[in-house]
Amino acid sequence: MDVRLVVFDLDGTLVGAKESFSELKDKLRKRLRQIGISDDLMGNLSPMYESLLRISRETGIPFEELHSHQVELEVERMKDSFLFPGVLESLRFLRNRGIKMAVVTRSSRKAALFALEKLKILEYFEIVVAREDVPPEELKPEGGQIKKVLDELKIPPEKTLVVGDHGYDVIAARKAGALSVLVTSHDSGRMSFSVDATPDFEISTMEKFVPFMEKLLSTYVVVPAYNEELTIGAVLSDLLRYFRRNEIVVINDGSRDRTGEIARSFGVHVITHLINRGLGGALGTGLAYAVRKGAKIIITFDADGQHLVEDALRVMKPVVEGKADFAVGSRLKGDTSQMPFIKKFGNFVLDVITAIFARKYVSDSQSGLRCFSGECASRIRITCDRYAVSSEIIVEVAKNGCRIAEVPIKAVYTDYSMRKGTNVKEGIKIALNLLFDRVR
Repeated sequence: MDVRLVVFDLDGTLVGAKESFSELKDKLRKRLRQIGISDDLMGNLSPMYESLLRISRETGIPFEELHSHQVELEVERMKDSFLFPGVLESLRFLRNRGIKMAVVTRSSRKAALFALEKLKILEYFEIVVAREDVPPEELKPEGGQIKKVLDELKIPPEKTLVVGDHGYDVIAARKAGALSVLVTSHDSGRMSFSVDATPDFEISTMEKFVPFMEKLLSTYVVVPAYNEELTIGAVLSDLLRYFRRNEIVVINDGSRDRTGEIARSFGVHVITHLINRGLGGALGTGLAYAVRKGAKIIITFDADGQHLVEDALRVMKPVVEGKADFAVGSRLKGDTSQMPFIKKFGNFVLDVITAIFARKYVSDSQSGLRCFSGECASRIRITCDRYAVSSEIIVEVAKNGCRIAEVPIKAVYTDYSMRKGTNVKEGIKIALNLLFDRVR
């Protein structure tokens, strides 16, 4: 993937502290009582900064006076701060890869800089955006702090990962257009309230970050293409939002039109078959190429415009996270409103046939959007040149003990894409191919 910037949350992600946010909140509550603020007026003080803004408006007490108490307590708390295991290794890894880093935090600038300097990691970051650096209405979970980083560093949001331990980080990343990585098991330093949000990726601790990034940065996308001059340009433009040119390999499968020429104009790697070998031949060539290049993650992506790149990221998720060795994007588990009945019925029949031979039912065995771990891809053997390869892949993956996941996706059907894919004749061929392979 084309990751140029990683934006880290501070508390609960990079840094923990002996004192919890609940304890800090209790101390702030005592301070506010001492200056005459009632418990009723304070409410639950969640979030603290916004609560102080409200109290200032309702009492007329200068906000700076109220805020100074919070800042003082935050700095005091950071005196006992510590780095989570794996943080220093993660920062060094990113720096060695030439990936820029930033910190975005709801803490005060004074407390954030104190912790970063105390723990000797400030030098790793291009920019630190604290809560005073944007208007209150732009703080996480809004995307204003992240957008400030992107604007200053001039990096597109699609090339950015936001790593945090809270739903606020996930929501802010989404609003800024960036991808999110949720750290799920850091308890120390986590905010005193939770928010449900679905991240793009998850890791349990920062100790898992480097292996996770090694997979992301070694992801290849295989695009089989036969006479796709009408769509290949748009497909590659979409993929290049998230993937590097040298990670995308187009298999120009004996096309008689300008497919190869258009693909090469995008600077991606193009392998050309002199004759049309079919989908199986193209996928076999592409997977073999990615395995030879040492890919840790391999995605297959159709060239007819049927897939969304956002769905490719979703299909990657269980494989990158190590929860599966192979994932398939299931149109039947997603939005099927655009899927014609004949397609649904035909796919169901092929799914059943595939399940008989694979001894594993997959709800959309014919989907062209798949993700393999490099290890899983290296184990499978592709012998079918034509559309039977989709079923053969499921059989091979199951036979080799690869863990399989299904991820709901949405297929984009157009008159053009409807002319592609399997039909009744191809379905019969697929069944015969599988039977022949079984009895060999």
